[in-house]
Amino acid sequence: MELSDQSTIHMNTPHSVMNNTINHISSSSTSKRARSLEDAAFRERIATLAVKSASFDAAERGDPPKCHPDTRIAVLDSLVAWCSNREAGAVRLISGRAGTGKTTIAQTMAEYWAGQGQLAGSFFFSRSSKERSSDGQVFTTILHQFLQLFGADVDLGLLGMEILRRDVVLGLLVSTSRTLPQPVVIVIDGLDEISITAQQISLLRDILSSLDRLGSSVKVLISCQPERHLEDVFDEFAAQLGPSYRIELGQSAEDNDDIRTFFRVLFDHICRYRRQYGAMSITDSPWPSQKEIEALVDRANGQFVFAATVLQFVDDENEDPVEMLNLVLEHQTSSVEAIDQLYIVILHWVGRTLDKSEKSLERRQMMQNLILHINHQPSSPADIAEFWFEKTLTINILAKHLRALLIRSTDPDNQTSEFQFRHQLFHDFFVRPSASHDSHPFSLAEMNPVSKFFFSLRMRARDAAHRPPTVLPYEKEARRLHQAYIKARPTFRGCTCLPQLESAISDVSALRGFKPCRQRHCVAKSDLLRLCKMIAIPDSSQSLEEQERLRTTSSPILRFFSWFRAALSLKRRREDTR
Repeated sequence: MELSDQSTIHMNTPHSVMNNTINHISSSSTSKRARSLEDAAFRERIATLAVKSASFDAAERGDPPKCHPDTRIAVLDSLVAWCSNREAGAVRLISGRAGTGKTTIAQTMAEYWAGQGQLAGSFFFSRSSKERSSDGQVFTTILHQFLQLFGADVDLGLLGMEILRRDVVLGLLVSTSRTLPQPVVIVIDGLDEISITAQQISLLRDILSSLDRLGSSVKVLISCQPERHLEDVFDEFAAQLGPSYRIELGQSAEDNDDIRTFFRVLFDHICRYRRQYGAMSITDSPWPSQKEIEALVDRANGQFVFAATVLQFVDDENEDPVEMLNLVLEHQTSSVEAIDQLYIVILHWVGRTLDKSEKSLERRQMMQNLILHINHQPSSPADIAEFWFEKTLTINILAKHLRALLIRSTDPDNQTSEFQFRHQLFHDFFVRPSASHDSHPFSLAEMNPVSKFFFSLRMRARDAAHRPPTVLPYEKEARRLHQAYIKARPTFRGCTCLPQLESAISDVSALRGFKPCRQRHCVAKSDLLRLCKMIAIPDSSQSLEEQERLRTTSSPILRFFSWFRAALSLKRRREDTR
């Protein structure tokens, strides 16, 4: 009996073990599949939240400048050595005023580290981009890039599928990078380009407070201008950062040497190419002279953007480079920043070039409109042409004249090219009133009042067109009036209504209290005032209290009838006007 029991036990045990094993494998397999599906869904969610245009290789950034092989050698070598050394500090700061080449160095290093398999992620901020001027998705974007590069090595279980807080993402990067054969680096460029100062401070403090956690596995390269509020945060962490974390640009003899080399190498290239095709007035003697090179280096004052803009301007395929360089060298005013003076020279030259056209006044005006439009947002030639009632060919020709100031980038979503400023300094120059008596017609302050007003009005009309009821013809009516004003060519003659309306349209109380000047040549006609109120005030026939009550009411039926009444009201007004 005992043998029988033992026999039964021996016979059943393997069977029982096998069943348990099968059940365990089945359960484990199901669990793995479920976890795999969770991971896939999580990665997909991360991908949708990431800012694709912020990456170092994003098509939206066009062809960003890189360091010339003969320049910035010492800076680049020091960054390569820093990243490879696990004992070196976790943070490096590239500091310098606008135009000194911070983004160029960050771009060059991001490309290098990506080629070495050491780039954990990158985020290039930009004030001109809504997505890239906020810190909201910085770490989500970096995590998305990190997963693409090191996805097989990342254990998403460490995240717990929770909200992606910055400290949680940093923890995942650190835990994963410890298993990698070499340190990885995060590149964050243009921290001062974040539109809200408090966000700049918060992001920087989050990074620096994680220095102990980053250790030797994850390094962070930051570039920004030496703004006081950012400098204060760096000072707080000075002890942890160590004495050699900062790289200053634009203040040393090495910077001038690099700019001198940059000028010499690129001018030599222009000279050889032009002489080969007989497209240069100086055919034998050295060009430019050493004296001219030194004058340019002195005026650059550490700003690589000055050197790059000079070379872009001089290397115009339709002009003699000698004459173009002479234009730059002849204009030097001590009361104006060198880069501002260079922009003035370029714009005046473009204006003189357009004067040779049969439609010189129209072309000059369209040039202003083009700059105004791109200053608001990067746009395609077709969109700019449609907005300003112009041909796309004309926009492309005008942009070609401004090649030293504009760059074309590609939008990967719709495969269209967009114009944007080559450097943020030109935006600053455009919106800032001229600092000298040598004013230029391309500053925002000197813009045609009709162009400025209708640009603001139509942009607000586009926003208003997306709110209920969409049947209200805000944008169509604004476009019609804009075209009518262009054809009428108003002389103004003392009328200042348009600038006042431009300010009042964003202030409901000011718009309600606005009164036209009622001069003979007043441009604030009744149909224009009516449209301004319709755009700024959803239903100008209602009191503000009633508008607020209807806006917050929970009944969609009441909201619909309110907007429907507004649509009928506008329709009757238009019929009465006719």
